[in-house]
Amino acid sequence: MAYVSPREPANEYLDELDLIEAEYGPYATELSDLYLGLGQTLMSRGDYEQARDAFHRGVMVVRVNSGPNSPEQTNHLYLLASLENLLGELKAVDELLHNIYFISSSYYGEDSPEMLPVLERMYQWYLVTRPISQEDSEYEDYERTIELTKEMARVSEAAKGKNHSNSAVAYQRFGEAQFQMVRHLTGLGMTLTPDMYAITTTGNWHPWSVRSDPVVKHYRAGSRAYRNYLESMEANESTTLPEYAEALADLGDWHLVFENTRKSRRFYQQGHQILAQSEAYAELADGFMGHPKPMHFIDNLQPGFLEGVQTEPREMSLEISMTVTNRGSVRSVEVLNAPQDLSEHDIRAIKKQVGGIPFRPAMKEGEVITTKDFIWHYVITLPGEAT
Repeated sequence: MAYVSPREPANEYLDELDLIEAEYGPYATELSDLYLGLGQTLMSRGDYEQARDAFHRGVMVVRVNSGPNSPEQTNHLYLLASLENLLGELKAVDELLHNIYFISSSYYGEDSPEMLPVLERMYQWYLVTRPISQEDSEYEDYERTIELTKEMARVSEAAKGKNHSNSAVAYQRFGEAQFQMVRHLTGLGMTLTPDMYAITTTGNWHPWSVRSDPVVKHYRAGSRAYRNYLESMEANESTTLPEYAEALADLGDWHLVFENTRKSRRFYQQGHQILAQSEAYAELADGFMGHPKPMHFIDNLQPGFLEGVQTEPREMSLEISMTVTNRGSVRSVEVLNAPQDLSEHDIRAIKKQVGGIPFRPAMKEGEVITTKDFIWHYVITLPGEAT
């Protein structure tokens, strides 16, 4: 039997499209999914213009059959956004995401609980496609994340109440987004050090500089978000004491990263006390903040200086020895198990990066302490280059 080469997948989609159009017309409902599959196939092989046309045709079929605000078209629009992002057309990306929001809010209603999955999908799309943890992230990327998390908090509170667990998560995300924006605006990297602060006439400390209105605006918005997060956790009857203690520690992290040591310790100690004074959870008090850990709102950057390491794609797990002070600062960083394919330059860069990550300090008997010779397992994902 002679060898028959497999047909090009795109041609199979085109043949099926021709058959359905001939029998049922150019707006047959079945065409929508076929255009979606065709667009994905064309996009995967780099035929971006044809892929864009296929997605647009699929959108038109949905709108003709189900109306201009039908949410069925959002799958096509998300793929269009991914395509435009791949081509660097960021304005087109934002227009498509705004269109998805407009379509969904018009269909469900802005305050409908049905909007929460819509906003969650948009949030996850930005996290994966345009993550703000990248060094080349733009101001607009941070702004979009803030807008989305703020809207998630607003809709969740309106639809389910402030005491709902979804509201607590939304407030926490909103606070995290504000921190990332402050870090971006100040250009200070992972942490804000005391010399970057200015004291106001009220005696309160604010991040550098109080003359920078955008920085203070986001700092204050983040503080409010974390207070709402804590209040939401407290108002939720299903919140356990360990969960509430962790929420208190999260708020302590927020204050500590901005060098408000007194407030941070107060929240850490409150978390310890509510466990210690509870018969059901007293045994957990000794383990509460038993060892240091990176603050929860820090997304560790994958070190760009490792991109040239000749290796197959893999995860590299490093054991890092360090001292974590009672103020969350990292000192005396050493890499204990550096692979042979890491240069001294790479190791120095890793040590510098780790030294700039703010950690939640450990507690012992209800007091924040300095931890020496702490071993932290740092996992780095290497994209790699084939040897």
